[in-house]
Amino acid sequence: MSKNARLKAYLKSICNDKSASIESEIAKEALDYNDGDVASFFKDLLQYGCQSGIVSSLIYYMDTHAFYDKHYNEIESIRTELEDDLGQPLTVSGDLKNWFAWLAFEETARKIADKFNVSY
Repeated sequence: MSKNARLKAYLKSICNDKSASIESEIAKEALDYNDGDVASFFKDLLQYGCQSGIVSSLIYYMDTHAFYDKHYNEIESIRTELEDDLGQPLTVSGDLKNWFAWLAFEETARKIADKFNVSY
């Protein structure tokens, strides 16, 4: 089974098993991207970021704020982990909820991409 096929199978299992997680949001976006070209989704996302508009569900403040509120506990865990790794607080630029929504989405996607050795 190819890397792309393994990644697709993993993302489908996330959609089935973790319906209320950041990972499931990423899985849905990746599986819907460019006819299911999931490797390209991760490459494009991790090269250009959410700010590029690649994540259709995280373009408007209304949507990023809802994402932040829905995934607050996961986002706080990601923030804490990153701050521990850096040894200092993160510096937020612009709208707090938008910034953290994008950060959490991108960081979680990076971990999935790394797990499957998707280069970006």
